[in-house]
Amino acid sequence: MCLVRILLAFVLTACPLAGFAQTGGDVYVEGRVSNSEGKALLNVTCKLLDKRDSLLAYSFTDKNGEYRIKRCAGAASIMFSRVGYKSETVRLKNGSSGYDATLYDRDLQLNNVTVTADAITRKKDTLMYNVDAFRQKGDVYIEDVLKRMPGIDVDESGRITYQGKAINKLNIEGLDLMGNRYNQATRNMPAEAVAQVQVMENNQPIKARQGKVNNDRATLNLKLKKNYRVKPFGEVSDSIGFDPTLWDNRATAISIAGNNQLLADGAMNNCGIGLGQLAVDMNTLEDAYTYEPEPKSFLYSPTYHVPPMSQRYYLDNKSSFAGLNFLHAFTKSSVLRVNALYYADTTVGEDSVFSRYVADDTVSIFENNRITDSRNTAKMSLAYELNTKKVYLSDRLTGSITWRDAANNNTTNIGKVEEFIYQKPRGLQNILTAELNTPSRLYSLSSVFRLYDNAESLSVVFGGDGSDSRMLKLKSTFMRNRVATVFDLFGNSLTLGYIMEHKHNNVAGTQSGHSSVSGYWIHTAEPMYEINFSGGSAEISLPVEYISCRYSWRDGRTARFMFSPHADASLKIGNLLTADVAVAYNQAADTDNPLTDGVVANNYRTYTKYPDSISVERTSLANLRLSYFDASSMFSCNVYAGWTHVRRDYYMKYLYAGDYTFATPEWHDNSRSSWSLVASLKKIYTRAGLSVDASCSYSYNKALASQNGIEDYLRYNAMNASLTTGWDKLSWINLSVTCAGNVSWKRHDCFSESGDLLKNVYYTVRMDVYPVSNVHAYSDFSQTTFEVSHGHYSTNCFWNAGVIYDVLKSLSLSVSAVNLLDRRVYEEAFYTGVNYQYYRTPLRGREMMVSVRLKF
Repeated sequence: MCLVRILLAFVLTACPLAGFAQTGGDVYVEGRVSNSEGKALLNVTCKLLDKRDSLLAYSFTDKNGEYRIKRCAGAASIMFSRVGYKSETVRLKNGSSGYDATLYDRDLQLNNVTVTADAITRKKDTLMYNVDAFRQKGDVYIEDVLKRMPGIDVDESGRITYQGKAINKLNIEGLDLMGNRYNQATRNMPAEAVAQVQVMENNQPIKARQGKVNNDRATLNLKLKKNYRVKPFGEVSDSIGFDPTLWDNRATAISIAGNNQLLADGAMNNCGIGLGQLAVDMNTLEDAYTYEPEPKSFLYSPTYHVPPMSQRYYLDNKSSFAGLNFLHAFTKSSVLRVNALYYADTTVGEDSVFSRYVADDTVSIFENNRITDSRNTAKMSLAYELNTKKVYLSDRLTGSITWRDAANNNTTNIGKVEEFIYQKPRGLQNILTAELNTPSRLYSLSSVFRLYDNAESLSVVFGGDGSDSRMLKLKSTFMRNRVATVFDLFGNSLTLGYIMEHKHNNVAGTQSGHSSVSGYWIHTAEPMYEINFSGGSAEISLPVEYISCRYSWRDGRTARFMFSPHADASLKIGNLLTADVAVAYNQAADTDNPLTDGVVANNYRTYTKYPDSISVERTSLANLRLSYFDASSMFSCNVYAGWTHVRRDYYMKYLYAGDYTFATPEWHDNSRSSWSLVASLKKIYTRAGLSVDASCSYSYNKALASQNGIEDYLRYNAMNASLTTGWDKLSWINLSVTCAGNVSWKRHDCFSESGDLLKNVYYTVRMDVYPVSNVHAYSDFSQTTFEVSHGHYSTNCFWNAGVIYDVLKSLSLSVSAVNLLDRRVYEEAFYTGVNYQYYRTPLRGREMMVSVRLKF
């Protein structure tokens, strides 16, 4: 308990406004709320207010109509409210703690008065967001609405976080149809079909673990409206355009009925809308012991960049996607799920790049790339899950294959270069998880087994000076097995676990002329103790690892022990504030990517000698996260502060020349450190129709750089701030404004004399107008200004507009225009470590499309 008290003291010191002094123990106000007939009322909102009616704390009544709120300093009254009833306010008296209330029915027969459900209600640990309360007229899919809900954030890939933490999973009507690719659902599910978004806080989705293994993350559930649960629904849309010929076709079919769920979607376009994010897995908490990243490819393009703007402006593509997701529930606890997808994409990327590599003899390189990149990906998974209070069993078999061809016609400072890359990664993986819950113990088993191979080839033709070709083949076998038991010790849960991990890699095709074969075994003993106390919980873990490695190019084995203690705590401070604190010292072997004995050609000018033995990273870290969420006032705020220090066994030395780049490991202590501060808030002013979403961040990084014989530590800084406001008070117009700015700089070092300060600023303004009920007109304007060199700026402006006409409830027509200002070129400059890069890429230009959308 000493550790718990220390962590609690630290958080309370960091948040002096969260608490207040009392001479005695905690004081509560409590009571019972009933209707005019004396019957208990459930889910009555009970707000503790000060003299200015500012909210201090809140609670909800239970099924017995009872509530309990911790009394705060300055509390003057308590207000009771529930939809369909008149609100009641009771003044607090000194020395009194019991306050009952009676709510009377609101007169619902008044003309022109509509009583709607509360935007957010609570039932125990579940928050229920009323979708219609957050949905705006222009919202099409449920992801559009999720982005506006306080406490919930959605990033560009579709990954959802609640209170700053990734969610466990996203269910539809209580069932996990999508697995770890739930963005397919959020980006295809019509917003009008969803009645509620239910957020189950601190939810343990594995029932056998409930009460024995804590979980501080949330599970989301989409609750559909009744008429969408009785028949299939979806949409078909088709868009065509010109300058040049454009198309954008989409189709979605969804059936959520009884024991069967189906979501099938397809899309194809050439108008700059990338579909690759739909094929990306959203890693979930269930993957903690079974997730292992696939090895990185050896071959890559050295220069092609992705501009920081909407793909609609620059992506020259032909993309298609098809997904099929089916779930059958044998019982409420037993389901079978099939998920399959196919993704095809061909893009043409062009850019002009100038790179300056700083050293005693500074090297400057220019390249003019035209890359045609084609890839096809197919993935399929079959999963069975049995989830009961006593037994949990899950088995998921997944297979994937990708074909990639890339051709680059490059004009460089050494002449014309033609570069051809072919890659074919394939993988087959099975994940098994089992839990057995007995009255005294929980027994756990998790196992992952994967076969993976990747064939890569590189062919380079130098203008008039011959050609070169290389082929690399990687075959990898990986397995990780974990057994554990959880039992009660001194009133809290103790977990004793053992993990056995093995990987075998075979790399053929390096310049050493022979195969590089390597493998390792890791044995881990993992004791972990969870401490539950009033207002929170803490976890202490003391894993010890033993790793043994063998290499074909070296006799004998290398072995070492690693110790990685960590402690974290989650504390509830009052009703609205949660603090999470973590401190750790991790020793981890770098086992993600294969080792080689020899030099690998990565592209036409880059050669790398990869590490030939396992390295170990020693990471010290400490972080604090504060999450404040007041559902009654629609306000959420997150603050994160983190510090990290990493020591590694080696660093990479780079040699830049006019015609090649060579990287080699230097086995010597290498340390880097960083700390960051991030704050974000989201607030909705319901009466004013105003929403605010703001964030700011600062980061500092210190890292070693070694190139062309010069070594020094780089100390670089970055600051970012953004603000988005929306106004929808009037039914016929919505306005939103976003502005953001970035500043980056670094301190003087051996590579430069100045601070290399670069700035950029961005803003966008959008207006949606509804002149009549079935017409929606919109227009948005954005401007980005980048500092490409000291005192010199590049400005890019974009203007888009469109009109949507709802012919029928199920049929709409639209006309849209993108890049009306016909912007044709984008420029940007930035520093990567000590080096400066400037690039220029063409844009798509002005485009117009006509669309028809049919819902069923």
